[in-house]
Parts: sequence; C-alpha cells; structure tokens
Amino acid sequence: MKVGRTSPNLDWGRIAEWTACIVEGDLAPIGKIFNQAGADAPEALWNPTADQMTAPPLRFLINHWHGLARGGVLPYLREIDPLALRPALGYLMLLDAVDGGLDFRYRLYGSIIAEISKLEMTGKLLSEHPASSYTTEFGIAASRAALCRRAALYTTRKPMMAEVTSQWQRVALPLVDDSGVAVRLLAGTVAIGLDGRMISG
Repeated sequence: MKVGRTSPNLDWGRIAEWTACIVEGDLAPIGKIFNQAGADAPEALWNPTADQMTAPPLRFLINHWHGLARGGVLPYLREIDPLALRPALGYLMLLDAVDGGLDFRYRLYGSIIAEISKLEMTGKLLSEHPASSYTTEFGIAASRAALCRRAALYTTRKPMMAEVTSQWQRVALPLVDDSGVAVRLLAGTVAIGLDGRMISG
C-alpha cells in the first residue's frame, strides 16, 4: 500500500518539515498551526526522566526501556516481554515503521486508550487515525523524529472541546532490529482527566 493513499487530507510535506522541527527541538512552527486551529501548542521533551512524567505507566515504561538499553545500545525488538510490561498494559502501543518510517502501523493499540478514545487502531496505519489532520500529522512527525534521533521522546497535547480529557501524554521509545536499525516504537499513552488525574478506563 502506498503511504498516504488512505489519508489524502494529510499534508505529507508539512509532516516532513515538522519531523525536522521536532528533531531540532523547535516546535514554534507546529504551535502556530495548532493555534490557528484554536488549539494549544503541543510540547515535546527529548530524553525525559521518570521524574519529569507524572503518569505511573509512562514512568514505568521509561525506566524499563532504560533498563534494556545496555552500553548505550537501544533495546532490541526481541527483548520486549509483554509479561514484564504488566504495569503499563492497557496504555501500551507498538508501532512498526512502514516504508522506512514514512508512516507507522499499530501492532498493538492499548485497550484502555481504545476505550477512552472509542477507537481500535490495532492493525491500522497511524495516518488512518480519524483525529484532526494537524493532530495526526504531529503524531506521525513525532514518531518519525523518535526513530530518526534514536531517543526517547515525551509529548503532551491538549485536545479541543474534549468532554473527558484535558491532556494526552505520550512517550515514544525506539527499538532496533538485529542489524541495529530503529524499526519499531514502544509507546505509552495516557489521558489526563478534567480533574487532573490519569484516566484508568
């Protein structure tokens, strides 16, 4: 399948530009588009520590990922054990790079996130996400950036006119194949409620 064929409304040129912006840590151009749409600008933090994240599942994931990264080498795909990730189950996502990372396919879409968002994305492309185009473009760009920079990326954004959630928090953690190429993301996503607490489904 040709990337983008199912999502003609996405601006793939802008996704490429935003990827470079995130890699460089400059989200001003991205924030401008979000603001024009009436949304708050998203935020991104490279190489976050557990203390910089408030949601327990994300704190667990970053610590687990660091524990698998030995000697500065990124964790391997085969080292991911679902049983060892039990504290984050329901909030986990696995995304496989498609066409060298132009797009991503959800190998796993957390059950709690699916319940909150009323979406089931397992097996589907990230570009097929029904969110607003600029939100999906940011999601693809952030995923590309994490693979490109081969580093952990923590992002937050506030949804518009949401009845339940005040913020989405996400950490993307690259995984490599046997040749050392980053080809998959282990990600965790949590929704923060209007009361400031994590929504547990």
